[in-house]
Amino acid sequence: MWSNYKSDIYQFLVVTIGCAIFGAGIDAFVLPHKLVSTGVSGVGLILYYLTGLSVGTWNVILNIPIFWAAYHWLGKRVVINTLYGTIMVSWMIDWFGFLQYDMLIKDPLLSSMLAGVTTGVGLGIVYRVGGNTGGLDPIALIVRKYYGLQMGSINSIINGIILITAIWVVGIEAVAVTLVSLYVYTIITNKVVVGFNQRKVAFIITYRTDEVCKAVINRVGRGATIIDGIGAYTRTPKQIVMVAVNLLQVNKLKEVIEAADNQAFILITDAQEVIGKGFTTPLVPTPIEHLVKECETNAHYVKNREL
Repeated sequence: MWSNYKSDIYQFLVVTIGCAIFGAGIDAFVLPHKLVSTGVSGVGLILYYLTGLSVGTWNVILNIPIFWAAYHWLGKRVVINTLYGTIMVSWMIDWFGFLQYDMLIKDPLLSSMLAGVTTGVGLGIVYRVGGNTGGLDPIALIVRKYYGLQMGSINSIINGIILITAIWVVGIEAVAVTLVSLYVYTIITNKVVVGFNQRKVAFIITYRTDEVCKAVINRVGRGATIIDGIGAYTRTPKQIVMVAVNLLQVNKLKEVIEAADNQAFILITDAQEVIGKGFTTPLVPTPIEHLVKECETNAHYVKNREL
């Protein structure tokens, strides 16, 4: 019985922590300088400046029709996550309300940057465990599901309207400073969701596939995938060795490839996330001789195969 609810309890606990960080960031760095935000919370901030009713209260009120829409079109599970996240973030914003009166940071620009960091970390933590805090996320999901529009485009259009409206309430300078906060928030949120362990993927085009594979396996400690290709100009068959590594292994990888084939063409690009043995799960030890033998055998066949 406990195992059935363990993951849910963990999710709700992490969402609570994320909402607390988000709420503290809003009260400490956004409200003292009368800055704004995007999404439903941004509308709540505008209405708070106009009426004096708390941001948390407005956030709950504005999300009521969103709850109904999410239940009607997205299902019960989404509603539960949305309801909990919305209530928790609204409560945290009001609970940390005392921070807005201390003016911790005098400079509005620096305050907006710290707002981006704290709110980005908070919501990043929430998103990382599959939670959400209501607002535009369910709306974007519904529109994408039934009309095929991309969530990023939907959010951008709505947020643009909110920021333009905010100019008449807080002024263009406050909105301009808010853009800095939003930029920092976007970067931090993505970093928290994806993780700070950035991975790289290398594509090595070589005529010496055997030597390159041996070097990658023996000296870098990573597996590889052989992809067969053809040169566009010469129409000469070539083989591409694909390798996923972490940042600390990039220089080592370039070094061993240079030693194995100094004529190799190397393309190294970012990987948002790598899932599998050796990265998200422990690498099961495999005899190195077997890996090398398999690499040597597959180098002569037109197929893609992971070693």
